[in-house]
Amino acid sequence: MLRSAITARTLALAALIMGAAACANSVDVLAAAPPTQLPFGNWGGGVSDINASSSATQVSIGCSSGNFAGSVALDRSGRFSVNGSWNGPSGPVRLNSQMPAQLSGQLIGTSLTFAVAVNDTIAKQVSSLGPETVVYGRTTVPIACPL
Repeated sequence: MLRSAITARTLALAALIMGAAACANSVDVLAAAPPTQLPFGNWGGGVSDINASSSATQVSIGCSSGNFAGSVALDRSGRFSVNGSWNGPSGPVRLNSQMPAQLSGQLIGTSLTFAVAVNDTIAKQVSSLGPETVVYGRTTVPIACPL
């Protein structure tokens, strides 16, 4: 009787462990599938903010901002590079300076590290902004930009 009770407990425990392992493996398989596009929503951190949607991705760093059309496609490593336009910092004299720009970076988990290369057609040079890191679902504390 004692031996059959121990055997029954051992079998029950083994079944629980195997069931948990099977569940863990199915979760790992789902987690292992990398996203194919930047998740839609708000990303924030420091002085940077990204708002991603299916129609456009808006990026701000400090008092300057840019627009990148469409959703941002990711490769298997979470890397991306998209072209768009960038406005320089706002100030007392604001030019509508829609300059060509390239947004690139990498998504790892809920953290997105990115940089923007701006082709300044006025100064005839390429400048780099970043790298910056933002986190999905986090909001950025607004900063006061000159008018």
